[in-house]
Amino acid sequence: MALSVSELVAELRRAVEGQVGDQVVVGEVGSCKPASSGHVYFTIKDERAQLDCVMYKFQAAASRVVLREGMKVELFGKATVYEGRGRLQFTVTRVREAGLGELQARFEALKRKLAAEGLFDAEGKLELPPFPKSVGLITSATGAVIQDMRHVFERRAPWIKVFLLPVQVQGAGAEHGIASAVRAWGRFDEFGLPPVDLLIVARGGGSLEDMWCFNEEVVARAIAECPVPVVSAVGHETDFTIADFVADLRAPTPTAAVELVTPDGPALDAWLEDCGERVKRRLYQVWERADLMLGLLVQRKFKSPLDVLNPFIQRLDDLEYEWEDAWQKRLQSGYDWLDRMELELKARHPKQFCRMMGERLDGLEVRLKSAAAQRFAVASGALELLAAQVEARSPQETLKRGYALVQGEDGRLVRDAEQVPEGTRLRVSLARGKMSVVRREDGGEAADGEELQPDGV
Repeated sequence: MALSVSELVAELRRAVEGQVGDQVVVGEVGSCKPASSGHVYFTIKDERAQLDCVMYKFQAAASRVVLREGMKVELFGKATVYEGRGRLQFTVTRVREAGLGELQARFEALKRKLAAEGLFDAEGKLELPPFPKSVGLITSATGAVIQDMRHVFERRAPWIKVFLLPVQVQGAGAEHGIASAVRAWGRFDEFGLPPVDLLIVARGGGSLEDMWCFNEEVVARAIAECPVPVVSAVGHETDFTIADFVADLRAPTPTAAVELVTPDGPALDAWLEDCGERVKRRLYQVWERADLMLGLLVQRKFKSPLDVLNPFIQRLDDLEYEWEDAWQKRLQSGYDWLDRMELELKARHPKQFCRMMGERLDGLEVRLKSAAAQRFAVASGALELLAAQVEARSPQETLKRGYALVQGEDGRLVRDAEQVPEGTRLRVSLARGKMSVVRREDGGEAADGEELQPDGV
């Protein structure tokens, strides 16, 4: 059966997605064309083949990797066939720069090693001075980072002396230059460097590969051994390096590092100005009082200089009395409180509780006995009534009224004379005693020789 083009392409798409499906592809980015829709269309290639790729808008916006031609990448996604053109295509969901997996493994291994040695422990961190007089910068002499940091220093603390020791912050061998600079400022007198109160090791943002020199062990050990407090300010807030963990303080950005280590100059000026005004007002008040006292002495208003002190001495006496009275009241209040607590504790003493429970049990016992006696009396009366009723209805009482019970030889009661054949011996029970009789039609003698005059029996 012949297939249409769309049917064949659909079969090819299902076959590719079913047999190949999700994959990770490593290669070099060829042509790369971001579309106005937000999608990114590009090719990935190696020395033998090339593959069309697409990364849709939402995945492209979430990706931290900006694709560019010639870039080595790892692509996570799914192989499929684009039915509109019938071409094999790789739909990308995530992008990672090639080699980052190995770098991340090296990062974690070194992090575990240094942590085990205690280089990250808070106990080994140096305290930063609150008001540094001089700061050393270890960063690149070019670029926006050093300019941004200089502007923040000028705005917040222009009196701080800032010294720059330029180093390479990217590329092969940069880690040795950074480590040497840190060690040199740790022994500033040997290398002819000016003494500083703290160091800032800084660099702007970038990829993991760009900032890898700050993840080298030589840099970490140089920072850990430095006798001067070191602030690490590498990358952006989401970037973390080994230098951040070893340093005495980690700053999210280089400019944030300057703000963390410097006091706010304008705020400090305002606070000092306020303190100065308060000191002036206080001094003026003291001066006015002293001038008044001196004027009174000059005018001979007092016979002796002690006259000036007497009011104050009297005031001190008053304060002493007030203090003693307040403490006496406070102590008495404490004693009263202790007395109340003592009474409350006595009331809650186990012996008191047991006594109360004993009294309660005694009361319950009396109530129980009274209730039992009442119930017993009621039950006894009911029982006597029932006994009287039973006795009144008993067969013996019936016999006392002149009735008799007649039983056959088998012990059964006789209720009908026709059912008893002649000559049958019967047993008669009376109110007092029993006797035996024989059934006679003409009223014969009893079997025992007793003469009876029954009517038919």
